[in-house]
Parts: sequence; C-alpha cells; structure tokens
Amino acid sequence: MQGDDAEKKERIGVFGGTFDPVHTGHVRLAEFVLAQRIVNRILYVPAAEPPHKPGALASFSHRVAMLKIAIAGRSAMDVSTLESRRVGPSYTVDSLRAMQQEFPGTPLSFLLGADSLLDLHRWYHFTELFHLADLVVVARSGLADKNCHLAIKEVAGDYVPDADRRLWVRDDGAKIWYLTGFSSDVSSSSVRQQLASQRYPQGVDQAVSAYIQKNHLYQAEKNALHS
Repeated sequence: MQGDDAEKKERIGVFGGTFDPVHTGHVRLAEFVLAQRIVNRILYVPAAEPPHKPGALASFSHRVAMLKIAIAGRSAMDVSTLESRRVGPSYTVDSLRAMQQEFPGTPLSFLLGADSLLDLHRWYHFTELFHLADLVVVARSGLADKNCHLAIKEVAGDYVPDADRRLWVRDDGAKIWYLTGFSSDVSSSSVRQQLASQRYPQGVDQAVSAYIQKNHLYQAEKNALHS
C-alpha cells in the first residue's frame, strides 16, 4: 500500500483465539504484524465457545478483561466481543461474516500461525475463508517453510507466489502473506501449568498476572490444555 490515502484507509487484522490467558507472545505477534504495514489495526476476537478447544478454563468475560489489560495504551489494538453475541461454536467463517457486516467495505486480514495453516483443511467450511479475508500466516519455529508453501497451494488453490514466496496473490486480488522472523517461546498452556503449580507465570504482563491472582483464575487446573 502506498500513498497517504492508502495509509489512512483502515485495514483490520483479525486475531482470533481463546487467549486463555493472553500472554506477551500474543501482543508481540500483533506488534510484529503491524510493523509489516499489511494492516494498521489489530482486532482480537476471543472465542466464546472454541470448537477445537472446548472447556475454556477462564470465562469469556475474564478473557476479554485480560486482553484489554494486556493491550492498554496501544491505540492500534482493540478487542471485539462479537463472539458473545452468537450461539454455538465460534467458527472462524461465521466470525468473519459478522465482521464484514460490522465493518462494511473495510479490508480484513485473518492472522494465523503456520501450524494452524497445516491443519486448515480440517476447519469448518475452510474454503470460504479465502473469500472473506486475506490471510496473514506467521511462520513457526520447527515447521519447514516449504511445507507451509505446499499447504498454501493445496488448501488455497489458485494463488501465485512472488519470487520470495512472501506474498501469494489470486486473480481477484485476494492475498496470502507468509511472514518469517517472529518467534515466541511462551504459550497459554505453559502459563496455566505455572499457575496451577503456584509459580509466578513467565511471559505474562504484570497487570494481567495481578488480575489472574485477584480473581483466582487457573488455580484448580490439573491437566493443562494446549494453547
């Protein structure tokens, strides 16, 4: 995007997940994507009833509150509660349809890790994702880039990559970005394990940690779920 008008036009990066709890990796990832200038706003969309991770340990309201604390003071980041207004599993395609209605005419880009990309063919109505939003795929340590490139070709269809295989474009202008250079060694499951063992959680904003302690969250967990 070039020119003043392009810079001013809102382009939303949709960051979905359970955020159970939000950790510094979630915030750093948003900052990383913003720095690429693919989008100029990140909207966190916590799942109310995640289909792939049933039984979230903290309530939706607590997870929203922790997200708002974690991104406080960051004007380019916000939290959407649209999932709380829908009944049933929080499928990504349904969320993106709702966001198109909420932000008509605003380009949407859906953020996901490369590990999720490799599993995308198992998602509910996954082919519709490519017609609802651009994709921003963030490479993950331990996953070969060539495997991710192959996955893009297999699940997305007629996208043509640039020379560096950083941007894939379809005839109608739809895009898939493949970003390298980001890493994070913190996960929500590791945070929950630390809290369940009554240890101070690493990789959590101090104010979020204080909220967790005040509300006695995750203390009864015995078997951590994967983040």
